Amino acid sequence: VNGLSPYVTYTVECTSSNGEDSCDSNTDTIRMPSAVPSEPPLNLRAELSPISAILRWYPPAEKDQNGVITGYLIKFQLSSDPSSQMTRTVGAVTQSSLDNLMT
Repeated sequence: VNGLSPYVTYTVECTSSNGEDSCDSNTDTIRMPSAVPSEPPLNLRAELSPISAILRWYPPAEKDQNGVITGYLIKFQLSSDPSSQMTRTVGAVTQSSLDNLMT
């Protein structure tokens, strides 16, 4: 079966048939595994101080989450130096602080 959506529960049914008649069916319920969210977090905001930033956001809309969000990857860099990119992984939270941002 193709075209199933991530993290959706489906009931499947199977029946035997000889072309003229069929017997009772057997059913099972399955939940598709989670997938990567189809949209980014919403409403990213930064509160800045001279050496730090507090980032806040909302999770993607529920229809775009494709399962349970277990964490976020934050990437940041000096605007003047693209090679300075750093990453931080945080859990299923909606805010994080970046400290010691002095250049």
